[in-house]
Amino acid sequence: MACKSKDSTKTYIPYNFKYTPMKTFWIILFTLVSFSSMQEKTTVTAIFDGIENEVYYFSDDADETHIFDAMTEEAIKKFDLSNEKYNGQTFKITYTSETIMDEMENNMEVLTIVDLEILSE
Repeated sequence: MACKSKDSTKTYIPYNFKYTPMKTFWIILFTLVSFSSMQEKTTVTAIFDGIENEVYYFSDDADETHIFDAMTEEAIKKFDLSNEKYNGQTFKITYTSETIMDEMENNMEVLTIVDLEILSE
């Protein structure tokens, strides 16, 4: 927002609209944080084997076990997997993966179910 000063040949720019290195820093920081918070989603089709200690177990046709540490509220609203009626059902599972540090400062991968679609009943 530029304003004409009393001297019509000069343009007055209020201080809060001036370019500053600190503004650039905050813009770059915000951009980096925004990109790092975007998580890639992965999809797998597998049979629900059950839940134990709030960990969700699935297995696929190749007998590979898929272990998920958490579910989003949106996914729980669609299918409450604590109900045993879903054991043995085939699901299309969409999940995110996040690497965190545990209390021993080891990297640990956390898989979170973000969406479920039942393929067999």
